[in-house]
Amino acid sequence: MIVRPAYSCSQRGVGRRYSSLLRHSLAVCLALLAASPILTVGTIASADPEWQSVRSTSDGIVVSRRPGRTSGFYELRFEARSLLPPDRFEASVWESFQVARPPVRRRDFLVRQPDEIVFHDQIKVAVVSDREYTMRIVRERQGEVLRLSFGTRPELGPPPADGYVTIPIVRGTWEFHQEGSGTAVVYTLYSEPGGSVPAFLVRAAQQDEALEDVRHALKDASR
Repeated sequence: MIVRPAYSCSQRGVGRRYSSLLRHSLAVCLALLAASPILTVGTIASADPEWQSVRSTSDGIVVSRRPGRTSGFYELRFEARSLLPPDRFEASVWESFQVARPPVRRRDFLVRQPDEIVFHDQIKVAVVSDREYTMRIVRERQGEVLRLSFGTRPELGPPPADGYVTIPIVRGTWEFHQEGSGTAVVYTLYSEPGGSVPAFLVRAAQQDEALEDVRHALKDASR
């Protein structure tokens, strides 16, 4: 699973990276993805008027957004299609939660069940203060839809550590359902970095890197 809760400010300065708490160390070439059988190129209609279309990528991912709880921040939605079956895709994303990758410097699992995990992460961040959060992820099925729901739950974790800023909110879902001979994939994400970081510094980086996370997940599921 990939999401973007905290951010790193290395390389290009503040806002360069809105880091993934569940980060894959995957390298994906856009040209290979476009030619791959994983993703069907084409657009997916976003009929809900609450969501505003942002872009449709050349490899068939539709990006939209709607205002978040705090002015300047947006909830993001990414829609794609895969030729893989839903259960295989869902299992791949679920397994990705089990491994912590940089910039996570420490992950402590508090609950580890077949359909629920809770863990506390500490993240090393350049320029601004290091971040921490406690995350709960639940695996469920509603009819034909397979869903992974995630969100920060500070009350389930340890008290804030000295020198760390608690990320106030990360929430979202991965949803998978059968569509023709493949799978419709919908990834939603909303997060705020916490501290004094203004929205305009992270907005574009958050969207770009979340989009790459979707591409990574599509590629990883085929392995």
